[in-house]
Amino acid sequence: MKSWLVSLAEAVLLLFADIALSAADADELGSERLTGLASANVGANLQALREDFALATSEAKRLAADVVVALNDGTAVRSVTFALILVVVGAGLEWLYWTFAAAPLRAVINRTATTPRHAVGLALRRLGYLGFGVMLFTASIVGAALILPWPPNVDALVITTTALVVAVRSTWIIADVVVSPYHPSLRLVAIQSYRSTFVVSGVAWLTVLAATALLVPQLLTTVGSAPHLAGAVRVGMGGLVTVSLLAAVRIASWREDGRDNGRRKRPRFPKALVASSVIVATAVLALIGGGRIAAMLVDIAIVAALLGASKRIVFFFWRDNTAGDEEPAADALPDMLPLIVLAVFRFVTSLTGIAGLLPIMRVPLSQLTSGSNPVAQVALHVADTVALAFIVYLGWIAIRFAIDRRLRQLAPLDPHSPAAENTRLLTLLPLLRTTLAIVFVTLFTLSALWTLGIQIAPLLAGAGIFGLAIGFGAQTLVRDVISGVFFLIEDVFRIGEYIESGTSTKGTVEHISFRTVALRHHNGPLTFVPYGLLGTVRNDSRDWVIDKFNIPLPLSVDSEKIRKMIKGIGEDLALDPELGPLIREPLKGKLYRVDPGIKIFRCKFMTAPGCQFDVRTAALKGIEAALVEAGISFAGAGPQTILIRRAPDP
Repeated sequence: MKSWLVSLAEAVLLLFADIALSAADADELGSERLTGLASANVGANLQALREDFALATSEAKRLAADVVVALNDGTAVRSVTFALILVVVGAGLEWLYWTFAAAPLRAVINRTATTPRHAVGLALRRLGYLGFGVMLFTASIVGAALILPWPPNVDALVITTTALVVAVRSTWIIADVVVSPYHPSLRLVAIQSYRSTFVVSGVAWLTVLAATALLVPQLLTTVGSAPHLAGAVRVGMGGLVTVSLLAAVRIASWREDGRDNGRRKRPRFPKALVASSVIVATAVLALIGGGRIAAMLVDIAIVAALLGASKRIVFFFWRDNTAGDEEPAADALPDMLPLIVLAVFRFVTSLTGIAGLLPIMRVPLSQLTSGSNPVAQVALHVADTVALAFIVYLGWIAIRFAIDRRLRQLAPLDPHSPAAENTRLLTLLPLLRTTLAIVFVTLFTLSALWTLGIQIAPLLAGAGIFGLAIGFGAQTLVRDVISGVFFLIEDVFRIGEYIESGTSTKGTVEHISFRTVALRHHNGPLTFVPYGLLGTVRNDSRDWVIDKFNIPLPLSVDSEKIRKMIKGIGEDLALDPELGPLIREPLKGKLYRVDPGIKIFRCKFMTAPGCQFDVRTAALKGIEAALVEAGISFAGAGPQTILIRRAPDP
């Protein structure tokens, strides 16, 4: 019994390392492994497969004859009796456990999770209750199996059956807890309800096939002395796994196409085609003897799939903060915690994938620590690069989070409101974020190349020469960039300000990039002007604005009376709760000039930039009302007679 347990454990460890290669390949070292991996003897492996299927029938007949002999001598009766004892012991202890644990489990299942993170706590409790029941069942059966005096080779069959049952039950429990087909609020993955039952049953079915492919061939080889039959069973189970995976991909693709019919306008990435290609390639490689290549392909595919879905997986647990979407709500401040969790998830997934390649390549631990194996060296370099990417990404998250949070805290720009100090930050922070992103990517690329053992000195020299050539060939681009730098350093304009350039281009600054500034004209058109073409810039949105307008009145009006009237209107506007804070100097007026039959009064006031239009409108309304009350009309409002005396002829 103990020897069978040891051999079973060894089989579990070797499953991830090799499926179809012989045990002699385990002694290959270093570059010989890579060479043997690249130049696998396909013909020999196919010949071995033909022999397995040719001799499998005879071995099956021999095993059937042995079973008949066991039935005739009473061994089968004793084995069935002991098996029933095991079932009674295991099921009885688990039933006793569930008499106490069923009520708490139902209470957990009937609860409604308010957030996905609340569902995680409930899922852990469910997993604890269900997992302890499986552990109790397993421990009781294994303990009873070790005590009972089994007939020869029957103990191995019992342990195999127990392992198969435990594997299927454990996988079913984990899938049911994660997917929760009948309790959507307890679900831990972003999956539609119509797929949940299909996923749980599919995982259980694949577990049955995989466990059978692992345990039954090992049992046939060690106990039944039928290696060819074991190989045929392994190939048959592998074929069933392949067909099941292809069917699952196809069914999922059909359902997704049916739900998206009439809604999707852009072509979708052919995920089903890629997944089917990977499945078929893995099955073919495993069949012809490239077991390690097949295992490497599976490892890379799993890591790639997890990395591709990492954002969806992680942000699912923060959907209460992100309004049920992957992106944060527009009115909410960004949360840095899900970004950090996303980085950690990707880092752990990458390292796990790299670590999974080491047993596949049969790299001993001693060579991994010493670095004497080429595969180990490559794995260590890649792991260092992944760790460097993780550190850089965390730094970028911190910087981007701080900038985005500050930008969201700043008040939104209003083109009719006075310029505030926040406009300077709203102008420079997006440029700072973009600049830091470029710096981070450049430094990480150079550091990653150096970590991988690539000399970066020639690359830097070549980049310097290439940059110099670009500088000479793109002088206009360099001029635009340098001009933009000085415009921003000297704070010539900001986001939201109205400017006029020397090229007669004017408008409100909406966007600033490294080379151009986007100006929105007051009529609507958006003009992109390179910094080098701006020339002299007139900023109409800084500090204050003086607005002047003329009032034509008849010659008969009293100029001093009109001046005092305009001054009084200006004082009233200064006391207005809405317009008063916008006025820097109150409205004043005086006689400007006298034309034939008309007195022109010039009015002026000082206000915040962009507010002169509202103040002018209010001032004109006040002057109009005061003139109507005084019975004075504007010049030219009625018929006028103007006498012009001609000088006598000499």
